[in-house]
Amino acid sequence: MKKSNQDHGPAQDVPPVVYKLQSLYRNGVALEIRSDEPHAEEVIEKIFTAFYKKVLPRLPLQQPDWDTMDSAGLLAFLDNFNAAAEKFKREKPRSILTAARWRKVHLDSDSFKEGHLITQLARMLSTVDERVLKKHYKSFSSETYGATTTQQMKNILDQLNVTKKDVIMDLGSGIGQLATFIVSYVDVKKTYGIEKCPRPAEIATRVSENFKRLMAFFGKVPSPYELIEGSFLTPENSELIKKEATIIFMNNLLFDNGLMDDLKKILHLCKSGTRIVVTKPLDMTRMTEKNFVEHFDSYSDTSDLDSIKCNMEWTEKTIPFWVTTMRHEKVFEKAAEYQAEKLKREAKEDARRLAKAEKAKPRTSS
Repeated sequence: MKKSNQDHGPAQDVPPVVYKLQSLYRNGVALEIRSDEPHAEEVIEKIFTAFYKKVLPRLPLQQPDWDTMDSAGLLAFLDNFNAAAEKFKREKPRSILTAARWRKVHLDSDSFKEGHLITQLARMLSTVDERVLKKHYKSFSSETYGATTTQQMKNILDQLNVTKKDVIMDLGSGIGQLATFIVSYVDVKKTYGIEKCPRPAEIATRVSENFKRLMAFFGKVPSPYELIEGSFLTPENSELIKKEATIIFMNNLLFDNGLMDDLKKILHLCKSGTRIVVTKPLDMTRMTEKNFVEHFDSYSDTSDLDSIKCNMEWTEKTIPFWVTTMRHEKVFEKAAEYQAEKLKREAKEDARRLAKAEKAKPRTSS
């Protein structure tokens, strides 16, 4: 689609216009987007090409040519579409389907595709260029911005078999794209995103607002969620993690040892059954009889998760994921194992000493 005058910057001094788009989803509300919002025209085009492409031919409209359409043409097209959509809803109310039925009849879609696209559109409306975020993180540090793709998050959620009882925490949630995707894709008790860097947290607020607008347009209600600006190490946030979380997600690949030590102190106090998804095992040290009481693996079990290809936005490499499940009673099992090994060693040593003593006895002649 041709760029509008607003896309060329404030120097044009052209007042913004409001694009209004009727919803054809049951319980959906009309979407209003100002032309000076980032990527406004692209978002509208995406809605038509990804969601309305099969219903447009059913309306008495000249089909749009997105390659040549400019802002004035878009306004005219939307006026005609909205009038046709209103008539369609009045005359064929049974055709305004539920989201699930609509996907089956009119769209080559599913709940993942919708959640993925809604999250993508919310991001587009929230910032002109996400690459600016890299300026607000220290390179190759614990703050490095590296978003996990929604496809990988879907893969993880499917493997974890989340339920309505789960409370999900995204530690280092960036601009909130994973938190918003989660609540569009699965029905959970609550999802939290915690981000300490001010600029991404600021953008996350806009992403959340735009996500809610788009979910309302599609007649969908997200699971409860909250985006928090601040460190997950603060007393308030660490208590929230320990008391509420049943699933914790963190891309900790570049977390330094100091941060990991502080995190483990919090995670160690999470209740048994809490699942922690990571991109680097929580404890890389070797467990021994001397250190097992302090070792994180004495209180948890870790296993591999399946990963899809290109599962990070910042690299074409496939990053592995693990899930660590807290199991506090395991430390008693480890204590019993080490005690059994100790007793076995002692018994072996006693047998060796007895054999040596027996061998050292003087032989008596018969």
